[in-house]
Amino acid sequence: MKKVLNDKIINIENTPIFDNKFLFSYLESDYIGENIEVFYMSELLKNKENTELLNNLNGKYAMYSEVYSPKDELEIFVQLFNYAIDNNKKIHIIGVTLKEELDILEEYYIKSGFLREDVNCFIPDFKNTFVTVSVNIENLIWRGSDYKANRENIFFIPPVRESGQNKAMFKGLNRGSIAGIYIKNYNDFNIKFLSDSIKNEHILPLTFAKVFKYNLNAIGFKGVEKDLIISY
Repeated sequence: MKKVLNDKIINIENTPIFDNKFLFSYLESDYIGENIEVFYMSELLKNKENTELLNNLNGKYAMYSEVYSPKDELEIFVQLFNYAIDNNKKIHIIGVTLKEELDILEEYYIKSGFLREDVNCFIPDFKNTFVTVSVNIENLIWRGSDYKANRENIFFIPPVRESGQNKAMFKGLNRGSIAGIYIKNYNDFNIKFLSDSIKNEHILPLTFAKVFKYNLNAIGFKGVEKDLIISY
């Protein structure tokens, strides 16, 4: 078994070297930190609910994405982003789902000098930057094409978006612009998805180590450190 740290992977003594298992630390946190405001997109979108559409989906389950529309979500994001920059406030937004949100964030990170052009990824100074974001694990697991089979079982806030937005979230993880994955429950289903993502989405174990714990620590969040074993 191998232990995945912030910047390296080490073999754990007295465990098989080639057992295809990674040991991660993750932060069980209430996302509370000093001098940082946390905004949940799920709470802010509730005020934008299109109740008429929600009550008249008539079997068109993919339309649920418009109940809490991408347009409204982007407007909320822009308002929060401008609030942080204009007032020199540190904020963390939980639940981004849109490529357009990451475009705004990454432009800010480029201007801040966080882009490593040689590898085309970001190394943000999460301790001092004003805006950071997390993505809900549900918006990684599911995409718009899954509504047909899963129907209201994947009605989340913010909603599952179309496949292009889903791909943008994975790209944001791999490029380093998304600081964390918001996971309420490390159950078997979610852990299997994380394991599959190492193989299918080519997410590096070091990237997972950062979004599980180290980025959140750098932002200033506190919590209880717990172990997570992922097989690949």
